[in-house]
Amino acid sequence: MKSSDFFVARPVEAAADDPFAAPWDSPRTVTELNEDLLISLRHGPIEGTDDIRAALALLDLVRGELEAFGTNSEEVLTNPEIENAIRTLEAMTRRVGVDLKVPFRDFAKFRTYWLRNDGYGSWEARRQILDELFEPPRERLIALDDARLTPILPERSLANLKDPAAIQEHLRRIQRAIADDPAQVLGSAKELIESTAKIVLDARGLPVDDRADFPALVKAAQQALGLHPSAHVPGPDGHNAVKQILGAASSMANAVGELRNRYGTGHGPVSARAGLGARHAHLAVNAATTWCQLMLDTLADEKAPWRNQTPEAPSA
Repeated sequence: MKSSDFFVARPVEAAADDPFAAPWDSPRTVTELNEDLLISLRHGPIEGTDDIRAALALLDLVRGELEAFGTNSEEVLTNPEIENAIRTLEAMTRRVGVDLKVPFRDFAKFRTYWLRNDGYGSWEARRQILDELFEPPRERLIALDDARLTPILPERSLANLKDPAAIQEHLRRIQRAIADDPAQVLGSAKELIESTAKIVLDARGLPVDDRADFPALVKAAQQALGLHPSAHVPGPDGHNAVKQILGAASSMANAVGELRNRYGTGHGPVSARAGLGARHAHLAVNAATTWCQLMLDTLADEKAPWRNQTPEAPSA
């Protein structure tokens, strides 16, 4: 769930005396806080909505609105709306066992609070106040969410890495978004492949070019481990059947990059991502993790042919 999910679009009819309205004009819409949703969540979990992730999304919404009010007066919500959101947030965090007590109820009371707590005349001081209030419960909610995640790459595939943090971060982001944010999943799936490729090149003592395009990076990593279809290696890795699979793996990885460029996060789309759904997210994740597990397992394999080869700069 995302902070934007707490808003709904409502059609607004043009005024009868609007001189700029035309009969063929489409009705305008306004975006407003879904207060009915907040009230429902305050009273208990909603079927089909994850309580922990909803609490995280609402915490980010509340924190963002308070920071906007305290720094540049660009908040979206009204005083009664932020009060509704804060009350619901406290109820939801209490329900999942996270301690959060906001010492004010709305924007006006937040101003009074920061004036009493050295926030006068300093935007940074107001942000620090919000950090102290909201970061500990946010970290606790993330930890609760992480504890429920099912690994999508085996632990053994990461066990021999010097620093698996980047890959683990991508995996967690994918797992949190897989149900309701396919565009984010596509973006993270591509980043997972990129990080894996760079880890492989670094482990082989080869240069990592941050400016290299995505297909070149995928190819360089496979060449570094003797996994490119053009590689001449002994044993099963050199068999035509395996080379066909390696070619398909390379194509899958590159296709994830193309799918992300068209539908994923990281590029502003010209229009809405029509038709993008959870099944596309699962497809991209399965393709990305297949490629990444192949690379990481080969990197860790003590009997892999690459161990008897001197690393060479990747061919064009």
